[in-house]
Amino acid sequence: MTVLETVADRQAKWSATADALKATIDQARRSVFVLSILGALAAALASQMVPGADGQSPGSNPRTWVAIVGVICLAASTFFSARLLGGEHVAAWVRARAISEGLKREAYKFAAEAAPYDGTDRVKAGELLDDERAKIEDDGSDLLSLQVAAAGAGSTPRAPVSHDDYIARRINGQIAWFDKKAASYRDAATLLRRVEFGLALAATLITAIASVIGKTAPLWGVQFDFAAFTAVLTTVAAAVLAHVEASRFDFLVTTYLATARRLENRRNRSQEPWSDFVNDCEGILATESTSWIAKWTKMNQVAK
Repeated sequence: MTVLETVADRQAKWSATADALKATIDQARRSVFVLSILGALAAALASQMVPGADGQSPGSNPRTWVAIVGVICLAASTFFSARLLGGEHVAAWVRARAISEGLKREAYKFAAEAAPYDGTDRVKAGELLDDERAKIEDDGSDLLSLQVAAAGAGSTPRAPVSHDDYIARRINGQIAWFDKKAASYRDAATLLRRVEFGLALAATLITAIASVIGKTAPLWGVQFDFAAFTAVLTTVAAAVLAHVEASRFDFLVTTYLATARRLENRRNRSQEPWSDFVNDCEGILATESTSWIAKWTKMNQVAK
């Protein structure tokens, strides 16, 4: 097995590990989002229901069970936040992804024969690559217990690539990926913001109505508490905004689009000398990785 194949195998494993850690975080975040909303709705519904009669068993009153559901949802939301969304979990994912991307950058520079792996002595270049691989992986020694097996060979090159192949696979491939992911995150953020806008508008209108007819009024034979319902809408709207912020949608859209444009600009300029071109492109990708690593790290420090 060549050094490049070793790097590609290690990169595939670190990438799979980062994907698994990210999937856990995303699932936990979605669960917290849904449970928070369900808990608020259940609590509001319970407040509208008729209390049990004196001497009646609490378990025979539907209001009690609705309230219990609300409490369970809110408690589970808090539990998942503490256990699965803590700073150490996010840090493990960020570091695994950083190692994966670092290995991929070095592999592409080696495969494209860019500095410091240019020249005719490929044995020496291979030794330099192996040294760099060891340095990158040393930063994740404490994460080895979290590693998972790679499902496939991954996208890291395992053999030398031509100039055209490098541009097609690395540059054009990354540009397409950034554009696609940015569009996906932008659509998600737009949808959620529209939902939040509708909820906030509904809360405002209900508050205005309540100022005229009072905080409570009969509705479909039930004494409806407008104040409680407005509080629920406000809580759900806040949960939606918190989910958007926690997912970093706006930051990712901006960063991905900016990186894609920088890669396009560099691709369209002179590609000579070749080594400088490759290192410039890999530098752009390294800057993108550094920016989101810093963003997630900063947000976790604030959360603590």
